[in-house]
Amino acid sequence: MKRHWVPPLGLGFGQLCHGASWLLALWIALRTDVANSPLREIAWVHLVALGWLTTTALSILLHAIPAFLDVRWRSEGTARTALFFFGVAVVAFVAAFLAAPQALFAIGVALGAVLTIYLATAWATLGAAMLSPDRVDCAVARAFAATLMLLFITMLLGVGSASLFGSFAAPQWIAQLPTAHAGIALFGWLTLLIYGVSARTLRPITGNRSQRPMLHVITGSTTLFGALFLAAGNGAMIAWLSWLGGGLIALGAAAYSVDVAAILSGSTVTYRPPQYFIAAGVVWLAAALALGGGVLAGAPWASAFVFLMLAGWAGQMVNGHILHIGVRLIATIYRGEDDETEPRELLDARRPWFAYAAMQIAVALVTAGLISQRGALTAAGAAIGLMGWFALMSALAAARQRAAHA
Repeated sequence: MKRHWVPPLGLGFGQLCHGASWLLALWIALRTDVANSPLREIAWVHLVALGWLTTTALSILLHAIPAFLDVRWRSEGTARTALFFFGVAVVAFVAAFLAAPQALFAIGVALGAVLTIYLATAWATLGAAMLSPDRVDCAVARAFAATLMLLFITMLLGVGSASLFGSFAAPQWIAQLPTAHAGIALFGWLTLLIYGVSARTLRPITGNRSQRPMLHVITGSTTLFGALFLAAGNGAMIAWLSWLGGGLIALGAAAYSVDVAAILSGSTVTYRPPQYFIAAGVVWLAAALALGGGVLAGAPWASAFVFLMLAGWAGQMVNGHILHIGVRLIATIYRGEDDETEPRELLDARRPWFAYAAMQIAVALVTAGLISQRGALTAAGAAIGLMGWFALMSALAAARQRAAHA
């Protein structure tokens, strides 16, 4: 079977999870009973974090790491097979939160096992890149390896957290793992990965590149240490350590925002929807960090903070990249691997802009609903988000039709 440069099934599965997340959010918002509502919310978090965002990221990395570092992925067939079973395990894991919590630990172990197989092939690939005489390639390879190590740590903390639902008596300290798990997942894995990958992907999306390498150093180092301090502080309930971690993360986000703003303002690519999605993601990151500061101060905004980090910050960044990488993949599937058709040649203007507007309204309404605890507002936002997802899928379907018949 022919291998495409990014696994289409991986991106497709991610988008199915994206659509399902709005449906699940709508269902949760419309439920009037409170029984098992925390488990439903955790199911939504993992549907987005694992099913949509992480599956998409792991699919793109199969192309990004070799392309960025000029190396061949070691045991690529094994990695792609592991990615398939990772998707299967994610479905089972999310379903267990909704219907069979007692199975969470066993499924979590299986999910962790297939993820470890994928990561082993990635580390082998990065290890080869670290032997390159090019100092920049070595530094990029180390950064990717460290980020994937944080994903591995996230997985270990997640499996440990799932043991709380097992039939055996877990040690009392296990109860502190979920907060540490969340901190590493949101900042050490997803945010740090987006920072690193977008440093390269913003070039074709905007036609511009960063002119401030020091901002990359500040962004990466402060976010890395900030995520570790935040997770340790939350897990050990040491307030000053959590605040230190949060402060470092905010500093990294500020440096990243300045850099992205300069790149976007100097864009030479005239097709704007992907760029606007990216700009929206950065704005939502700032809003999420403000909510996160409130959470550290004792405000009851944890659900809104997590939602905004996932659907606002990471989600809108992924949407922007899907309108570029996803359309480029469609073009090469139907026109050959050497095709250089630009996404703007296959996408129309109306549907991506409608998707953009609907998604931002949806994120704002759901966030407001979660803060005010108004289910009707949350439900309205989820319904609009689902409309935005349909518009995004319609835009990609139209791009496919043009690529296949042009």
